[in-house]
Amino acid sequence: MIQKTFVLSRRDEMWSVLQEWEQTIQDKPRGNMFLVFTVNGLSEDKLEDVLALVMKKYPNINMLGLYQRASHKYSEFLRISFCLMEKSVVTPFSFSFRDIDEESAVADLSERVGHIKNPACILVFAAGSSAKVSYPLSVFEKKYQIPVAGIWSADFDNAESDTHYVWQNEKIKRGMVGVILSGEELLVHTELLTGWRPLGKNFDIELRKKGSSIGIGETIVKKINGKKATDIYHRYLNIKPNDAFLENIREFPFLIKRDNEILSRSPYRYDAAGQLYFLGDFRADDIISFSSGNKSSIFSEIAYKVNRFADFVPQGSFLFGSDTRETFIVPEYKELKSFQNIDENIQYIRGKGQFLFHDGRGGTHNVSSVILGIREGVPEEVVHVDFSDVVVTAETEGVLPLADRTSTFLQAITEDLNEAISKAESANKAKSSFLSHMSHEIRTPINAILGMDEMILREGVDSTVRGYAVDIRNAGIELLGIINDILDFSKIESGKLTVIPMEYKTADMLRDLYHMIKKRAEDKNLELILEADPDIPEILFGDEIRIKQIITNILTNAVKYTEKGKIWFRIKIESLNPKEVVLNVSVKDTGIGIKEEEKAKLFSAFERLDEKRNRTIEGTGLGMNITQKLLKEMNSTLEVESIYGQGSTFFFILTQEVRSPSPMGKVNIEERKESYVKKGAAFLAPDARILAVDDTVLNLTVIKALVKQNKINVDTAESGQEAIEYVKKNHYDIIFLDYRMPVMDGIETLHRMKELEGDPCMYTPIICLTANAVTGAIEEYMKAGFDDVITKPIDSELLEKKLRFYLSPELIHEGDDITEAETIEETEDDSTEIPAEIREIDEISVDDGLQHCGSVEGFMSALSSFYDSLKDNIRIIQENFDNADIKNYTIKVHAMKSSARIIGANELSLLAKDLEAAGDAEDMTVIINDTPKLISMAENLYTSLERCFKVEEEDTSDLPELSDDEWNDFIISLSGFVDAYDIDDLNMMLEMMKAYHLSGEHKSIYQELKEASKGPDWTKLAELVAIR
Repeated sequence: MIQKTFVLSRRDEMWSVLQEWEQTIQDKPRGNMFLVFTVNGLSEDKLEDVLALVMKKYPNINMLGLYQRASHKYSEFLRISFCLMEKSVVTPFSFSFRDIDEESAVADLSERVGHIKNPACILVFAAGSSAKVSYPLSVFEKKYQIPVAGIWSADFDNAESDTHYVWQNEKIKRGMVGVILSGEELLVHTELLTGWRPLGKNFDIELRKKGSSIGIGETIVKKINGKKATDIYHRYLNIKPNDAFLENIREFPFLIKRDNEILSRSPYRYDAAGQLYFLGDFRADDIISFSSGNKSSIFSEIAYKVNRFADFVPQGSFLFGSDTRETFIVPEYKELKSFQNIDENIQYIRGKGQFLFHDGRGGTHNVSSVILGIREGVPEEVVHVDFSDVVVTAETEGVLPLADRTSTFLQAITEDLNEAISKAESANKAKSSFLSHMSHEIRTPINAILGMDEMILREGVDSTVRGYAVDIRNAGIELLGIINDILDFSKIESGKLTVIPMEYKTADMLRDLYHMIKKRAEDKNLELILEADPDIPEILFGDEIRIKQIITNILTNAVKYTEKGKIWFRIKIESLNPKEVVLNVSVKDTGIGIKEEEKAKLFSAFERLDEKRNRTIEGTGLGMNITQKLLKEMNSTLEVESIYGQGSTFFFILTQEVRSPSPMGKVNIEERKESYVKKGAAFLAPDARILAVDDTVLNLTVIKALVKQNKINVDTAESGQEAIEYVKKNHYDIIFLDYRMPVMDGIETLHRMKELEGDPCMYTPIICLTANAVTGAIEEYMKAGFDDVITKPIDSELLEKKLRFYLSPELIHEGDDITEAETIEETEDDSTEIPAEIREIDEISVDDGLQHCGSVEGFMSALSSFYDSLKDNIRIIQENFDNADIKNYTIKVHAMKSSARIIGANELSLLAKDLEAAGDAEDMTVIINDTPKLISMAENLYTSLERCFKVEEEDTSDLPELSDDEWNDFIISLSGFVDAYDIDDLNMMLEMMKAYHLSGEHKSIYQELKEASKGPDWTKLAELVAIR
């Protein structure tokens, strides 16, 4: 590469510049030449004249530049840099954001890069005070791992002015231009020059919503620490908004910690509402504080970075500087001179913002400098240059400037405070960890009691006994309350407690709540009254578990602090529309009430009200604290009205999505909910045939178990392609299709099925299976063409309703057509028990697994399938992680989330859920930090399951050995079954082979065939039977 840089103040100087550049490149090929320029104050006419001369001499040259209005600090000039790539390729790009939005522009850039061989870096110039390019560029760089460096020009005083723009063959006031540099031998080196150090504590910020009309600024900070943004400067620096505001705050930029990288930002504008306007994006997980710097620290960093840059030996260099940074590097030329001593032809461009994205990190700065070095091929030797006369290092003798001493003092105090905070946080984490650990220890025997009770519910036949068992179950759940409080408190403290919405039946939830509290109220001779609006929709969408926890905490408190009288549990409609309902939930008691001065303690952790009077009342003092924080997660808050000595009313407003608008009717509080009791099928459909498609074998196992008692025939497929092959050959009455699968997802599979010619399933209802129940997702699936949606884990009662609705009436036998004996025939052997060693596995909640799988037999089958596939799933997740294959990584952790939840491995499921969300967001920090935890947790679970399921290999040495001809006949027979997707005959054939002694390669292939048949994995089976 060859670079030559010139500074011009007059048009006629361009002739000599062109002559000098021509002599420099002489007879070299001109195919990959580009020109980078920056203009300050030169008129557009003069600029166009100069560029016309260049184009006349080099018609095919790629030009990109930045134009800024004249600054009183600088005279008019044009700094122009010619670059010739000898072994690399230059690909220009240009986007005007009047013609295309920012995300689409970066997507277009991404597509271009995808077709370029050996892309090495991107040089980008952006313009426009309202452009939004930081986040799209960061996503792009994370995907391709190609350094992106450049400059941003903007006028915050007049967004539509012609004073700032970028250029590539034409003027672009709001857009992005640049070049993609590619080549096998092209090497790139980048450095970020900051010098800023954190100052003071971290801030919480609130951004103006994206839906707002934002004319200026890529990001607008609305509030800091709950107050208008400009107040933070008054609070800490005594600076109020006035004409000198921006100048006064410039020495204290925000410092943003993101992905182990430091971004420095200072606002360019503020408004009357106290909002601050920035170039660059802010994200939810950014850590933000003030920062400060001084000349000594800044120049010390420059010296260090110049040394590293010198070792790279650049052939081409670009320094992107900051207008704001001049405050600290006066005279400004010292930073430039430091790098000019390494490369005298470096191109220097100042702007409002600087881009540097590299190694999956980085962002937009505006009080830092970015250096980009390029060279073709490795240097033969590193030339060390003495630049001590240029770089100013930290002063250590004599009288230091007051600003330097003050800055150093403040930074030292900040370090001390941060260290103290870190120790306090560590102590808090240790406390939470201890609480969590001890709570888990106590839960174990309680869960054993509930597990035994579960067996009574499932296997007991006497209705009175089952009634007692339901009461034991509810009492056991209450007993777990205090333990769950401690667990939830530790989770909230560590930020790990999240709201997980799902469909639930309103009446069932209210009935459960009533019975959970009724016994406690009756023991104190209190009357519990439930008043529920019968017009509340019957099925809602929200976190039923957390809602029950909130209401239980309030009701329990009411019982605790009420000695006589009544407790009213009321729920009524505030507003209702087809999509959502707003509920008013209240609990009123005739208890002791709360003193006005005690209300402040109500929501504090471990605090007790009126300690002397209430010293005999049990509890942790955590319930109300947890309740308030949970409601905050649901965008609500708990309010209280109380008269001391007369009673209290606690109430909150809750918004829930409506999934079934039919009114729930009057809640029958006497009706017992026996959802876990074994019961017969509501109907039989022995002539019905369904297809279940899911890439997780466990999910297929559960579906088969749930419809077994209905005697429905089930075919299963583990991929979209396999499902399409089934559909081509067979008619199905219903198809259940998983939304998220590798290679071909549910929507693509759905569309390809509908495109089949002569499709025997053309009119078959196709139901989407998904674990994604977030707002809008179900509507998206229905819009894609699905007939219905079922969320996972699958509710057996809901599944049966869907089957009844979509199966043709002539296929369904019910009422007088079946007897009770028929409905439970072959559903479950009453002797089936859960082995003690399974119940002893700490990582699994057997109760949750039973609930999800519908029976002991279904649970054990699901657990076995989970074990069979777990080792391979761990390996695949690790491989995808190691290869940075985020798409397939996310698909596999999604599958683990779903399958772990089905068997009751809740902690593993929640961690997989967090990693799935991180994969969708391409949040590499979370993925890198938490994937090893997931792998370790899954491996520990595999070890526990292995003790239960590993089968010792039988000695077959006394059995007859199979000849090679017999083995070939066996494989040929299997291939026929595989081609016909005949799992029954295939399993029969594999079972027959147990009568023979296999060794060597035959034994190895047979083991693989048995493993593949468990799914069955038809692709793997086809590969194996192809082996002769």
